[in-house]
Amino acid sequence: MTRLTLALSGDFMATRGAVITDDPAAEALRDLLRAADFAFTNLEVVPGHGRGHPVHNAAGGGCLIGEPRVLDEVADAGFTVLGCANNHALDLGVEGLLGTMELLRAKGLPYAGIGADLTAARRPVYVDRPGGSLALLSCSATFLPGQQAAEPSPELPGRPGLSPLRHGATLSVTPAQMEVLREIDGGTGLRDRRAEARTLLGMDPAVPGPGRLTLFGGRFRVADEPGLTTECDPDDLDGICRWVGEARHRADLVVVSVHSHEPGPTPEQPGEFLRAFAHRVIDEGADVVVGHGPHHLRGLEMYRGRPVFHSLGNIVSQIELAERVGAEDYAQVPAPPGQPLTPGRYFDALSGHGHRFFAPHRRYWRSLVPVLTFEDGRLDGVALHPVELGFGRPPHRRGRPRLAAGAEAGEILTDFARLGEPYGTRLTGADDGVGRVVIDRETELRRAVPRGAGLPESRDREAARR
Repeated sequence: MTRLTLALSGDFMATRGAVITDDPAAEALRDLLRAADFAFTNLEVVPGHGRGHPVHNAAGGGCLIGEPRVLDEVADAGFTVLGCANNHALDLGVEGLLGTMELLRAKGLPYAGIGADLTAARRPVYVDRPGGSLALLSCSATFLPGQQAAEPSPELPGRPGLSPLRHGATLSVTPAQMEVLREIDGGTGLRDRRAEARTLLGMDPAVPGPGRLTLFGGRFRVADEPGLTTECDPDDLDGICRWVGEARHRADLVVVSVHSHEPGPTPEQPGEFLRAFAHRVIDEGADVVVGHGPHHLRGLEMYRGRPVFHSLGNIVSQIELAERVGAEDYAQVPAPPGQPLTPGRYFDALSGHGHRFFAPHRRYWRSLVPVLTFEDGRLDGVALHPVELGFGRPPHRRGRPRLAAGAEAGEILTDFARLGEPYGTRLTGADDGVGRVVIDRETELRRAVPRGAGLPESRDREAARR
């Protein structure tokens, strides 16, 4: 019988040292990660060592650049396999990305999601242990144009970058609303300005079909009720799934990591395309889908008996301690009179002296580390370990993880239960200090949590249908 354990976490954004402090609860977290056969995190920092140039990335925050020693912190914390596809992977451009890959190889840290061309970025990385093997694929839905890897042509080499999961949004509007949009299109002169395109293409590129209109960068279609939905780019979806199928035949466990900041109907829910993506990769053979990117927890969904963690939040967050800030980032905030900005002053101004950005939001500083147990490739159990990152502490003291306890642990687990309700995830309460999840024969979830957590009960409808 093959028994394997897998620990999962969210975004690892270290820019300083001693990520694991001498707090016993922090050391216990490290012991937990080291005890697993495989421990995953999403490396969302560029370990810069002189290669590359800053990329203008105001929307993405920029500045997530650390010293090469942050990779030693990754290994010391107990992580053994890394996803690297995310919106900060190219903060120092292509040269910086190549430098990251060089450092990861030199330190023997297995990684996926970035590469010298699209095939290299798409491919899984395989990690072998005496008890079995794991394949990891990593992709990102959030990135700047041109940061996605590209294939070579007969004349030119491929472009280094990340494995992309592109997607599009379609706005449903009523017939009356569509008529208003058409009036705007004509009245503003936009329609006339497309005359040359119509001549060259033989069609109006803004009108792809009856009842459809592309305007102001948005796609509109006529429907009975207004709404918005998102869909995966079919080429990206097929390209990723091709490698999922490959990995299914070459490893005991297949894990797919997806980074995305795109919300669904609420910030606590993923975009529709992300759920469709998770279901498709599981159909193709993935055992686990682990999401991250929004920097807070989202719910757990069970699909065909396999877990989809829609977001595990942050495991390390030292954004405010970064020591390298680009000129374009400095330009976002006003400098105090007579006081040129320094990294510390920049982040203090960016956060409104702790009143905006991430600092005042408790949920940003809470997370979970699920530890999954597999028996002969079948998910046998999950232990949910609540983690806190020091909400309310000074910037140089927060952002480092430790296992949560007591009331805070109960709050984290209770909130996680609530977040899973839209997916029909069934959670039951019992008297225990650690969240323990068991997948039974009907693939329902049962969990033990601290007393008084007050967890709701709802049937795992996805599993019940199967």
